[in-house]
Amino acid sequence: MKVTFQKVKTEHHILPEFKKLLLTIEKHPHIHRIIPWRINRQQKWSSELLFKISYPTPSWIKCIMSKGSTAQELFVICWEENIPEISLFIQEQAAKYLALYR
Repeated sequence: MKVTFQKVKTEHHILPEFKKLLLTIEKHPHIHRIIPWRINRQQKWSSELLFKISYPTPSWIKCIMSKGSTAQELFVICWEENIPEISLFIQEQAAKYLALYR
């Protein structure tokens, strides 16, 4: 099944376990763009899926998605005034999504 994103830039690969979550997150009307960055290897290893918001800036929210020894940064582009609302939305959606894997 081919995943079709509207707001997610697909220049870099996306960790496959997180594609459905990104499809849900991109539906928020105040999110302008979602940019996944390169997939990196970590020294720590966990079979658990993890998603966390690292920090917001005036124009984007940086998130980290990881599974096993791989991690990927994710940048959610939005206006500064929408950051609290979008951060809460992302946290709620990620919690629901990750609960399915536990």
